[in-house]
Amino acid sequence: MSDLSEPVSSSTSELRDGIFRPELQRRFVHIVSWAATLSLSVGYIYSAMQVELDAIRRIAFVFGLLAFILSSVIVRMTNSARLGAGALVFAGMAITLVPSYFEGGVASPYSVWFLIVPLLGGLLLGPGIAYLSGAAGVAAMLALAWMAESLPKPGGPGDNTAMLAMNQILAIVLCTGIAATISRMMSRSSRELMSSRNAEIKKNQELEESNEHFRGSLNLARDAIVIIGIEDRIEVFNPAAEAIYGLSASEAIGLKMPEALIPERLREDHYAGFGRYVATGIANIMGVRLETFSMRSDGSEFPVELTIQELKGRPDSRFIAYIRDLTERNRLREELAEKEKQIGLKRRLEAIGRLSGGVAHDFNNLLMAINGYTELLLLRDDLPDEAVESLGEIAHAGDRANSITKQLLAFSRRDSLEVEPINLSRLIAGLAGMLGNVLPDSSEIKLELEEEPWSIQSEAARLEQAIMNLVLNASDAMPNGGRIWLRTFNALVDEESAAGVKDLLPGEYGCVEVKDEGTGMTSETIESVFDPFFTTKPLGSGTGLGLSTTYGIVRQSGGAIGIESKIGEGSRFRIYLPRAADVEEYYTEPEPLEPSSSPKSATILVVEDEASVRSLVVRTLSRRGYHVIEAVDGVRGYELGIRHLSSIDLVVSDVVMPRLGGVEMIRRLRLSVPSLKVVYISGHSANELDASDIEGERSEFLYKPFNLDVLLTTVERLLLVSSH
Repeated sequence: MSDLSEPVSSSTSELRDGIFRPELQRRFVHIVSWAATLSLSVGYIYSAMQVELDAIRRIAFVFGLLAFILSSVIVRMTNSARLGAGALVFAGMAITLVPSYFEGGVASPYSVWFLIVPLLGGLLLGPGIAYLSGAAGVAAMLALAWMAESLPKPGGPGDNTAMLAMNQILAIVLCTGIAATISRMMSRSSRELMSSRNAEIKKNQELEESNEHFRGSLNLARDAIVIIGIEDRIEVFNPAAEAIYGLSASEAIGLKMPEALIPERLREDHYAGFGRYVATGIANIMGVRLETFSMRSDGSEFPVELTIQELKGRPDSRFIAYIRDLTERNRLREELAEKEKQIGLKRRLEAIGRLSGGVAHDFNNLLMAINGYTELLLLRDDLPDEAVESLGEIAHAGDRANSITKQLLAFSRRDSLEVEPINLSRLIAGLAGMLGNVLPDSSEIKLELEEEPWSIQSEAARLEQAIMNLVLNASDAMPNGGRIWLRTFNALVDEESAAGVKDLLPGEYGCVEVKDEGTGMTSETIESVFDPFFTTKPLGSGTGLGLSTTYGIVRQSGGAIGIESKIGEGSRFRIYLPRAADVEEYYTEPEPLEPSSSPKSATILVVEDEASVRSLVVRTLSRRGYHVIEAVDGVRGYELGIRHLSSIDLVVSDVVMPRLGGVEMIRRLRLSVPSLKVVYISGHSANELDASDIEGERSEFLYKPFNLDVLLTTVERLLLVSSH
């Protein structure tokens, strides 16, 4: 049996006016045709057994039998309930008309079938069959009524009471079967209808639950969700959208979306794209995540990430927009980029500092040899004047080179400061006279000095150098001349002010400000202005170490430098130096004393890996009358020290050497001779040493390149110190 719920094809849809589907209608025609065939066969056999049937009745029987069978065949062949039902009605009417004709016409009990057939046919198969069978019944009744006088009278030798009873029984059985069939069909249809109704209810419930979930998602979403109708009006505005745009849902719903959410400068593009989509269905941004700008209720613009999708399944198109506020994300990105930039700058400065410190150390060894041998040659009195003059130029060049290495080490923070309390106003006042001799006549110095400046700690000479570098830089920025302001003041820096200056912490500071009327600097120049070797001057006009040296000196003093500058408006450099209590103590090389002229008979161990420096130190000490033992590195120095332990009075040792450094070598030797005296020499600064190694009366430190007189004075002073 085929499925009753299968879809109806176009060829089986002509009886849709009935109360059953076409498939049930076809089944009904089959059932009626075979029931009628069976009933007719039983009636014919019974009648033939009771009476002699005439030719008309036999022909009617054969015709009806074939017609009933044919109606079922027609349905199977054509799949049309209408054609099969028509054949069935025609056969039924014909079979009913024959006995009615012989059994009293309109008064015949067979005529009841003229009523039953249209009723059942119309009920089950639709109005078409009702009209057809009704018209046939009316025509049959009119014909019987018209022929009433000529019709044969019922009765005769073969009483037809039994036939009439059988006919009524068959009619009752047929109607009962049809009623039962209709009842079952209607019951089944009712169950199917109920099932369909329940399915529809469940579908509606699921849809409602889906809508609830959707509404819940809308309410809980952190991103703004806006649904826009085909007229470009807002239909849904979730709580996140309310918070982002500062607009309530009741205010937003119904507004034109472009006028409410899109900045005016972008609306034309929106209208063009929206109109193209409505006209052609082509949308370049549909489903694409893009970054653009939106507008809050107060008219302010802010960055957003936007994704638009079309909502399908509606006769009028709707669109859903997912909007994410990127304001905070962009702020964090900018902060991260700035921090990475600062970290990168710090790392770059540290790398350059290490590089410059290393270069300075190696260069100091060379300068030690150049300056030392020049100094030795100048001590001779048998040289011609021209040679003495040339040696003087070499010595002058060596001093200049020494100044450059000191600037490198100041930048790299490897050089040490000899700190002292400093009155900034007094220092600037004393420096002003010197600046007048250095600056061109077109530059004018203006002083604004604090009367009671807070005391700071730094090395006065280095700080003067730092300030002079700033003043010279200001003068260079004014090729046509101008005024330079030098100002000192006390400043209490809070967190907000400290945030605007790199490396500055909240606290109390003594400040020096240098301001000019020069050309000013770009932001790119400001970022690089403290880099060593960076200069905006023509090639050969500057070393690029002035401001980097200033930066190094200020940072060594525990301070910071702030810069303000605009192109065409000049620049302002402000040095922040903490009050005296906030500054560390630093070591520095001792000041030279007047050397003694009497030779010494002490034994000195000289340990230096640089041959030229070692030879210079050995020659200098030997010329002074000392007995000198020399070693090429710390390992050899330790071996010689142990071998001559009882006779060595002092050790002159480099700090950084291959295999074994000078500090570790002295520690080992002092395990045997705790009172051993030592002069450390190095191209690196003293603050790279452990303080315990250079503290006390039996240790000194000389920074390369040093003056030979300073070496002799230091050695003599240590030798005079008691060993007990």
